[in-house]
Amino acid sequence: MKTTYNGKPESRVDGKAKVTGEARYAAEFTTTGLLHAYVVSSEIAKGTIQSIDTSQALKVAGVVHVFTHENRPQTAWFDKSYQDEDSPPGSPFRPLYSNEIQFSQQPIALVVAETLEQARYGAMLVKVEYQQEPHTTDLLANQNKAYVPKEYKSQPPPEKRGDADKAFAGAAVKVEQSYFHTAEHHNPMEMHASVAIWEEDGTLTVYDKTQSVQNSKKYISQIFDLSEKEARVLSPFVGGAFGSGLRPQYQLFLAVMAALHLKRSVKLVLTRQQMFSFGHRPATLQKVQLGSSTDGNLQAVRHEAFAETSR
Repeated sequence: MKTTYNGKPESRVDGKAKVTGEARYAAEFTTTGLLHAYVVSSEIAKGTIQSIDTSQALKVAGVVHVFTHENRPQTAWFDKSYQDEDSPPGSPFRPLYSNEIQFSQQPIALVVAETLEQARYGAMLVKVEYQQEPHTTDLLANQNKAYVPKEYKSQPPPEKRGDADKAFAGAAVKVEQSYFHTAEHHNPMEMHASVAIWEEDGTLTVYDKTQSVQNSKKYISQIFDLSEKEARVLSPFVGGAFGSGLRPQYQLFLAVMAALHLKRSVKLVLTRQQMFSFGHRPATLQKVQLGSSTDGNLQAVRHEAFAETSR
């Protein structure tokens, strides 16, 4: 049977390494004396932490340290230090910064231990009391709170031209419709992970799941006051990202923080559930009006887009 194909076969530079298992992703790098970390995630979406008790976790054999907002090491003070090359406008998120809960599954503690099993078990023993507050996540129910942003990360919308309302009202043929798109979460096969290796000379070699090593390096350098020679970031292969790897995610901050404080190498891999705890493509409501003459001459176009955002 003769078969025809469009195009021609191409040999990817990394193809053989990926299909044979030779490719090593961020979480697969290791070193002697590597510690393992596990994130404790918030059980509420909005509110404050009233108390956090790590005493039982610290009694677990192999647990080395438990970081919380109460004992985290000192880091950069100003917001600008936490801005990365792809940050949206506004104040950036700071892991373990305070007792305020800003979103569901927010990282509120980091348990570091000799093995992953010890770290995970220790995380189960961290006791947290919350003051829960009402959260708002329904875009359609909050249309009355919509506003025009003062600044845009990307290109702002085009300037208005003509009188669209008048042209639409006088058009012989009208199309008016609203379209709702639900949120989409970036959830590639490779979970976000960072391995911060503490070198003998006190420098860091970081293997990070990222689409932008220079962005990750700039981010940790700003926050932890690291010079050009004190840290390097490597990402030999990326197991999918869909854009979620364009920006540093919180596991990078936490792994580097722990390694610098403990002066030991630390690995942190987010769970599949925790992969839903950071940036996503937001839900949108698109309202479209088209007006034309009977011969198809377009006379009016109006497109309003409403999207969810963080406060």
